[in-house]
Amino acid sequence: MVVAAHRPTRLLISRKAIAHNLTVVRQTSGCRFIFMAVKDNGYGFGLLPVSQAVLAGGANGLAVAVLDEALTLRSAGITAPILIMSWLDAAYAGVCADQQVMVTVSSLAWLKEALPYLDGHPPLLVSLAVDTGMGRIGCRERAEAEACVAFLQAHPTGFVYQGLMTHFADSDTVETDYFERQVTRWHVMTDGLVKPPMVHVANSGAAMYHAAEVPTDVIRIGTVVYGMEPSEGTIRPDDYLDQIERLESELIMVKKLPAGEGVSYGHTYVTPTDEWVGTVAIGYGDGLSRRLKGFSLLIHGEKCPIIGNLTMDALVVKLPGPLPVHTKVTLLGEDGGQRLTLTDMAHHTGIAPWELSIRFAERLPRVLVD
Repeated sequence: MVVAAHRPTRLLISRKAIAHNLTVVRQTSGCRFIFMAVKDNGYGFGLLPVSQAVLAGGANGLAVAVLDEALTLRSAGITAPILIMSWLDAAYAGVCADQQVMVTVSSLAWLKEALPYLDGHPPLLVSLAVDTGMGRIGCRERAEAEACVAFLQAHPTGFVYQGLMTHFADSDTVETDYFERQVTRWHVMTDGLVKPPMVHVANSGAAMYHAAEVPTDVIRIGTVVYGMEPSEGTIRPDDYLDQIERLESELIMVKKLPAGEGVSYGHTYVTPTDEWVGTVAIGYGDGLSRRLKGFSLLIHGEKCPIIGNLTMDALVVKLPGPLPVHTKVTLLGEDGGQRLTLTDMAHHTGIAPWELSIRFAERLPRVLVD
């Protein structure tokens, strides 16, 4: 994978902001243990830099989606608890046991399939999932959950019953009916069931808005620590969170175009008058959405709109005048008292902030700061 280190475009990630957001989450939820979701390349901010920053900032463990992410973290020397939240092929149970990686299990059939693969390995850490209404993974009936627990207890040399979890589909909206239905289903599925050391049901929304209604001793969070308010401001303004990212580049060319001149592919923008325009060294090849056409970037604290279609490696902005080449351009972050966030981009594009962040391409250099 090539990282474009020889151009002026980079994604800066603030350690202080991550630590602040973790503190806010811990104070709000009253949690003891935080699993921080770093799946999909740390929500686009970088698997290793984000993992290092969140562990230093107060997270206790890391949550990933696939085994390869867990193995990458272990290879980097990270010894903190790691949870794989998604389905895993039972053939890899021994690998996870050797690496002390906890796996999410959804059925008795999976446990029976995995057991032979654990011969000669340490016991596998298991987090049992129950489906309370997400419809994705997890035991759907209480009888199967009970059978899974019994199987785990009957095979202590193969498994450690470490976790019990569910996932909420709708914990970050003003309407709470479905969330409450899932809470009720959780109690039906698990009340009286033998509980493991880690009962973790709260995601970012549940941890921030429903700490009195669900277990929050152990939580699995993501968006809120990345500085993205889970409800996108509909439940709570985002001013309690610090923005963790700054995406910046520079003007690499400045020119004055005459009236009637088309800009970029398809000439979807034509200059209405003589205009100063600047080319910025970032494009959709870096993960930006092409829907950002018309979105205003910051230059010296002044909003400068993107004109014309974004190209793979560059975009064009309308300038207030003949600015020098190498002038800094802020796509995300603060400049001159103004601020641009992923939520701002989300409102412009109609794409969720966390979906925008995971699009950041590998070639963007990611740098931990402060």
